[in-house]
Amino acid sequence: MGESSDEDSQTGVDQLRRAVAFFSGASKCEREKWVCRELLRSAGVEFAESEVTSSANEPPDVCFRTARFEVKEILDPGRERHREYKEALVEALANGGVPNEQIGYSPKDITPVGVGELIKAKLAELANHYAPAVRTNLDALLYVNLTEHWLTVGPMPQPQTFAQYGWRSVSAVYGGRHALFFDATTSAPEFLRARVGTVLTEIVEDA
Repeated sequence: MGESSDEDSQTGVDQLRRAVAFFSGASKCEREKWVCRELLRSAGVEFAESEVTSSANEPPDVCFRTARFEVKEILDPGRERHREYKEALVEALANGGVPNEQIGYSPKDITPVGVGELIKAKLAELANHYAPAVRTNLDALLYVNLTEHWLTVGPMPQPQTFAQYGWRSVSAVYGGRHALFFDATTSAPEFLRARVGTVLTEIVEDA
């Protein structure tokens, strides 16, 4: 029993160490590629790892075939994720390697429409940083990572409500397993156009 407990503690610490490294500034490109791969996996698009590449000249952040993804994150207001994991690692090490479990967690439901509203607010903010001529050739990909919300079943918002923001396409990854496809113009890659209005979930096979 003692050995199993020690192994579990070490596993938890190792996971926290990997999270600290992954969410550091030095790993920005790797995080962006990870978001793109999660979108493709959830959408059931077959691809080779080598096809998902960081762009030599930004924007875009990530290229996949003809897709030009500009990757942005939506977190809980005020959340500092890298600091959060660093503090959790320090606490776990001080606690004999045992990560602190969240207590009193009461997740709230959020629908695709609710996610869409968060994304619209982000796109409105990004309009100040990307010229219209730039946005029209970019595929906006939002990674939505909320700590107290679960994505629940519900209708998707109408695609035309995203057109005013001027991106070639708008899609999102929610929580790492769900892909939401909000809008795509006629010039967007076919695999994005074909999935507009859908929510797709990655199927994880049992080991």
